[in-house]
Amino acid sequence: MVTILITLDQLTKGLVERLLPGGESLLVIPDFFQIKMSLNTGAAWGFLAGTSWGIHILSLLSLLMSLLIIYWLQETTDKKARIVLSIILAGSLGNLIDRVRIGAVTDFFMFNFGSWYFPSFNVADMCITIGAGLLILFIITDKKFLNNLFRLEPEPGPVGADDDETA
Repeated sequence: MVTILITLDQLTKGLVERLLPGGESLLVIPDFFQIKMSLNTGAAWGFLAGTSWGIHILSLLSLLMSLLIIYWLQETTDKKARIVLSIILAGSLGNLIDRVRIGAVTDFFMFNFGSWYFPSFNVADMCITIGAGLLILFIITDKKFLNNLFRLEPEPGPVGADDDETA
C-alpha cells in the first residue's frame, strides 16, 4: 500500500510539474476548484517557508517520523493500525522525496470558497490527513486500538499458564 500511494503522489506531482510549470492553472470547477502548481518550502500552510533552515528541519523531522512509523509497523499485527500507519508513512515519504529532490514540496490542488482560498495541497498531504483522521477515529471508537498499535499492555499468556508454578 505504501508503495502504491507514494507512486500515485509522485506521478501526480510529476504530471503537474511537466504540464503546468509556469504558474498556469487548469480550471476544473469555476469559482471552486483548480489545479495549479506551487512549491512549498515550508510545512503545512507554509509554516517555516522562507527560512533557509526550514527545509532541513522539516526533512529531518519527516525522516525521523518515517523511521518511527516503520518501527511501529514492524511491531504491530493489528490490521487497522497497519493501514493507518501505512497511509501516514506514504504521505510523509512522498513529501520527503520532494524536499530531497527539489528542496520544496509540490502542491497543486487548490480550492476556494468565494474570496477565501484553502491552502494548496497534494496526494501526500491527503494521505497524512486521512491517516491522522483514521487514527483519531479508531482511538475514539476502539478501546483496544492504542494498545494494539503501541503494545501498551503486555499480551496475555496462554489460558491456564501460570508464572508461579508450585506443584
